[in-house]
This record gives sequence, C-alpha cells and structure tokens, in this order.
Amino acid sequence: MRLRTTVPALAAAALIALAAAPSAQAAAPAPAPVPAATSVAAAVPAFAGHTYVLTLDNGAVLRNSYSADGTTLDWTALEGPMAGHSGREKLSVRAVGEGLYFVNWVEASGMTVSHVMDLGRGTVSVYWTYATPDGGRAGELHTATLQRASS
Repeated sequence: MRLRTTVPALAAAALIALAAAPSAQAAAPAPAPVPAATSVAAAVPAFAGHTYVLTLDNGAVLRNSYSADGTTLDWTALEGPMAGHSGREKLSVRAVGEGLYFVNWVEASGMTVSHVMDLGRGTVSVYWTYATPDGGRAGELHTATLQRASS
C-alpha cells in the first residue's frame, strides 16, 4: 500500500520540478528526428544487385533477385506450397549490423514479409503474415539458409 502512494507522489514532485525550471528545458537540445522506416539506408545494401536462393524450414525454396540499388525484389517460389508464384516488391531496408539487414515488404495479396538477412552466416529469419478465411490474420516464423546464386 505504501508503494501505491509513494509512486504518484514522486511523479508529481518530478512534474512540479520540471515546471519550475523552464530555462533548463529551453536550453536542452531538441531530439534528433528518427529516420523514416520506409527509406532505404543511405548506403546501398551488400545484397543489392545479387540473386540468392532461400531454403526455408517448411520446404519452400525461393529465388530472390535484388535490384542494383536494393530497393526492389523480384522473387520466384521454386518449391513448396507457393511453387510457381512470383512477384516484384518494393522494399524497406535497414542495416542493423555488419552484413545484417532488416528487410520488409507488403505484397499485392496483403501478405507482409519481414526478414533479417545475415549475409555473413548465410541465414535468414523470416516472419510473414497473411489473411485467414475468417477475416483475421495469421503469422508464421521461419528460418532459412541463404545461398548467393549470382554476383
């Protein structure tokens, strides 16, 4: 019970202190803007201009070809439940480490795909969501190996 009354009292005291010292607030620099999540990082990603074969843990095999600037993906399902399907996707890309990229896109079908490509280890962690027949959405988490097919 004591904790419930102490926490609001401390929060109130902190707010009063901030209100009483406007000059300290005014002198603080404004926070830096957060870069837009939909933009490709300034540097061209290392996978740009290359084709990779992804072999997923569910038996699906995909061929992913990335544009020279890393903003577009042309994919083809070679094996598995989507065999024969293909598409061209506009990518959102963020470098998250050395040879490590977070890549995301939304397909015309409404399926969303997010993956983390680890070029050094040759692996991909994949998460996708899709509409279900009852009007809801389902998501699946998968792992894949990544093999460069062309330079």
